[in-house]
Amino acid sequence: MLTACVGIIVVQLLTPMSAQPVLKLFGDGFMLSRGNRTVQVVDCWRWIVCVALVIVFIPKHAQAYQQKQPVPTRYSHGPDSIIDQDVPQGAIEEFTHLDSKIYPGTKRRFYTYVPKQYDPSKPAALMVFQDGHAYVNRNGEYRAPVVMDNLIDAGQIPVTIGVFVDPGHKKDKLPEKPGWRPSPENRAHEYDRLSDDYVRFLLEEILPKVESKYKITKDPAGRAICGASSGGICAFTAAWEKPDQFSKVISHIGSFVNIRHGDTYPGIIRKTKKKPIRVYLQDGSNDLDNEHGNWPLANQQMAKALEYKDYDFKFEYGGGAHSGNHGGAILPDAMRWIWRDYPGVKPLPLSLTAHVQTDEWALAWWGDRHLEKLEEKKKRKKIEMIMIGDSITHHFEDRGKEVWDQYFKRRHVLNLGFSGDRTENVLWRLRNGEVEGLSPKLITLMIGTNNTGHRTEPPEETAAGIKEILRELRARIPQAKILLFAIFPRDKKPDGKMRKQNDAINAIIKNFGDDKDIFYLDIADKFLDKDGNLPKEIMPDALHPNVDGYRIWAKTIMPGVKKLLKK
Repeated sequence: MLTACVGIIVVQLLTPMSAQPVLKLFGDGFMLSRGNRTVQVVDCWRWIVCVALVIVFIPKHAQAYQQKQPVPTRYSHGPDSIIDQDVPQGAIEEFTHLDSKIYPGTKRRFYTYVPKQYDPSKPAALMVFQDGHAYVNRNGEYRAPVVMDNLIDAGQIPVTIGVFVDPGHKKDKLPEKPGWRPSPENRAHEYDRLSDDYVRFLLEEILPKVESKYKITKDPAGRAICGASSGGICAFTAAWEKPDQFSKVISHIGSFVNIRHGDTYPGIIRKTKKKPIRVYLQDGSNDLDNEHGNWPLANQQMAKALEYKDYDFKFEYGGGAHSGNHGGAILPDAMRWIWRDYPGVKPLPLSLTAHVQTDEWALAWWGDRHLEKLEEKKKRKKIEMIMIGDSITHHFEDRGKEVWDQYFKRRHVLNLGFSGDRTENVLWRLRNGEVEGLSPKLITLMIGTNNTGHRTEPPEETAAGIKEILRELRARIPQAKILLFAIFPRDKKPDGKMRKQNDAINAIIKNFGDDKDIFYLDIADKFLDKDGNLPKEIMPDALHPNVDGYRIWAKTIMPGVKKLLKK
């Protein structure tokens, strides 16, 4: 019987449940509970022995299991999702739709967003959002009106009218407040069906009301549709069924699973003539896995099918759960991407277009390093300083480790240097969780030499990317001081092409320092000889420091670092 008791305990402990096991004594036995599972062990006169074993066994093994549990990445909102009082703010108006012909017996709210820049004489672009209450909230996860205010003002998306549509309720009257509770009964019927019913509902019942007040383009290139979860597959279905009405789709955590045969889309896409639509998908590794299917796998299948048919698509796959957090945090990038070539939109240079590292030599490790850094920052009890950069910063972990251990290890520093990174890669990392939840006193930044070496772009574009990184850091970690390094010299001689390019970038970014929050520091002279040459003894390849170069770097900056850490 003792063996049976222990066996049951072991089985329960190894069963995947999020709750800790709990023992409850009763009569001549005990109950072992974990989450919503309970096992009774009766007629066990030696239950005291079992309890003793469980007391020893549970903490060790339960803790080991918990450590293996994936923890969703938390993403913070950047400056484009934060209200800026200097930016014109659009107007939001609420409406009701109480008598639907396509969905009889349903009632719903919908909302319009009209930007301050709207000109009644010119047709505006259009974006329709499903689960409108979640997207229209200026303080929620998505904050679409805030994002639209900021991006329209910056010229990064066109002047766009937003229409935010809630799913239908079947009650006698609408709930007093919008939201998820009580749940809109008709949501799954409207959103998950693979038919043209919903897009016809928009075109025949909702949009005519909006178009009676505002002038909206009929050009499908100027009409986008967006949604999350079932709203995400709904947005895709609308464009799939009516590409002559909606040519742009944003799907967050889309339910391309077997709720109402949504799992058939990848096969349908592969066997159907390519349609004129552009698709942005977002999902996370901690999304749902239940009787309907596995959301992460379903979205990966969608991405592969779109790739196979050579669609204009982008798939952002992170570590989020089934929530609006990740999609909301990167909504500005999603909007910039789908509207990137629309007439009147200012094209962003590559240096400002947040993107993962795609160089072939980095594909095998770059994404893994990003995930490792997310885990590292969670485990670290204290981080007082972050160093952000490319390979020059990255190699503090290997060729410069001796110097790192001497100067930085005891100062609780997180190394966020990634070999090969350009400004756009750093922007992506900042917007995808790498500094989320951190409150360091000091951040150092040196980036841009790969904008020079991996491609040659105007110095002004690299400087703009650096400026945007500073903007992101100030918004995400406002209390931290930032030490902005001049890009290190490269090329052996002063007249080298890449040396001159980096010098031109430095001539611009030196003005980014204000000696209050951002401090600019140029230590190039510490590496160069009297003739301005870059010695092999310090940088053997005229780019990367060796251990002596790292020692010069650390020793030179340490007085300033100590000072800023005390502020």
